[in-house]
Amino acid sequence: LILVIDMAPLMSLHRPTLSVKSVPRLPPLGRRVSGVTQPPKMIHQPNHDRTVVHRAMGSRRAAVKVRAEATSSTSVVPRVRAQPAEPQGLRVPDEDFSIAKTSFGSIASTLGIGLLTYGFGAYFQFLPGQDVAAVLLIYGFPITLIGFALKYAQLEPVACISYQKAADLRESQATNIQNQLRNDVTRFRYGDEQHLDEALKRIFLVGRPGGISRRQCPRLVGIREEVSGGNYSLVLEFDSPRLEASVWEERLAKIQVFFGPGVAAELTTNGEEKELQADLRLTADGSGEGRGEQLETMVLPPLAPGMPARTVVVEKKQEE
Repeated sequence: LILVIDMAPLMSLHRPTLSVKSVPRLPPLGRRVSGVTQPPKMIHQPNHDRTVVHRAMGSRRAAVKVRAEATSSTSVVPRVRAQPAEPQGLRVPDEDFSIAKTSFGSIASTLGIGLLTYGFGAYFQFLPGQDVAAVLLIYGFPITLIGFALKYAQLEPVACISYQKAADLRESQATNIQNQLRNDVTRFRYGDEQHLDEALKRIFLVGRPGGISRRQCPRLVGIREEVSGGNYSLVLEFDSPRLEASVWEERLAKIQVFFGPGVAAELTTNGEEKELQADLRLTADGSGEGRGEQLETMVLPPLAPGMPARTVVVEKKQEE
């Protein structure tokens, strides 16, 4: 049984009906006079389409211009370093080898990828060692995952500029805190958002009443070792686009107490409000305080459940 349906009535329901008035009337192409066709008369009308196009292009150029200005305002501002007032000598490279200056994430990820590559090659008999292919794959997967996790959580060390005269005075004048600062920020760290995170939280009271917000916290971008007034000086370079210079000046006394004793703190700011750069100079005052003391860190229990443990630096007792 074949069912035949006439689709013509259905198609006529959806067929648009055109009115004669809706069809535009076209001008005649020409008029034949004595066997010669005259060209039609041109009617000059304002070109609204061209005006609309020009307006659209103008708005697009304005949008591109605004976007370019916004991009230039958020670009990285190069740091302007003032020339030291005293001769510093030649720059010396950092030749102190330490395992902490090596990226464990790069080592683990490279080793894991190597084990996986050789394991797959041996498993499919492209490489020798089919008997140990399973072992290589079993150890290669977790090592690779650990390496990628460390790479994701690692914090790159900041650049350190050292001069010869400052390096010569480091052993005789640098305080314990100055040495600890230089060692901490020039090595890889894992799990920290930025260098000197805990120190900045305590100095600026980040997220506390009377302090600043997390977005306003300055960021350490480099350090320098210089000589200031004949004494060893460690300069901390900060980018502070959201923190005003007046806040730095208010916290200067607290900074000196925090990084003391035996250190004089000096602040220098450069740039505009949204491009502020602050140089914090910690100069050994020559009193000898804060040097040669045997210090140890004691971990105390938290004050309340859920709070982090407390750490206190005290003088190490000499054994009799």
